[in-house]
Amino acid sequence: MALRAPPGRAGRLWLVRRLEIARRGVEVLDQKRQTLLREQQRLSEALAGSTRAWEQKARAAAEWNDRALAIAGERRLRLAAGHVAGRCEVEVEWRNALGTVFPAGASVRPGLAPDFVALDFVALGGGSAVALAAPAHADAVVAAADYAAARAAHDAIAAELTATTRRQRAIERRWIPEHEAALRRLELALDDREREDIARVHWAMRHRTRAADGVA
Repeated sequence: MALRAPPGRAGRLWLVRRLEIARRGVEVLDQKRQTLLREQQRLSEALAGSTRAWEQKARAAAEWNDRALAIAGERRLRLAAGHVAGRCEVEVEWRNALGTVFPAGASVRPGLAPDFVALDFVALGGGSAVALAAPAHADAVVAAADYAAARAAHDAIAAELTATTRRQRAIERRWIPEHEAALRRLELALDDREREDIARVHWAMRHRTRAADGVA
């Protein structure tokens, strides 16, 4: 749709003001984009660290699970799981930066593993691998929550960075050029109208002068 500005000098003032606002908006968006880039870099590093930690903890938990399964068997693992007190709880801390809400971290309260010694679980053939698998899995859950929070934060900032860059480019590449072109057209029209007005004034003055000379 073609840009429709008010006619005359009011239209020129309207376009100039909108261009001033747009250029200021580009500056603000660029500042936001630069800040988001720095935040994205920080979150990328945090995400890389949490990814490595989670993969390491997950591998350790899987290894202990395989050992416990091989030594104690599936039945005793189910029995051990049935003695876990409470459920795992995750609490997410949220942060608002530049209008973007994202997780700043996650705290995990895993369910309490049973006292295998008090239950005589090891003596009954459960094996120490089961007792060691429980904290390994708890550590893996904590690492997984940290990774999930880091991933969500990184993705939220990345999405906001993309949207901010898109808005900035739209203003720079389409909105401002359209208004600048409209302003040039309007200024040319105003200049033509001013020259026409001057020409009419000169013509009227010459006409009056000739008329006055004829009367004289």
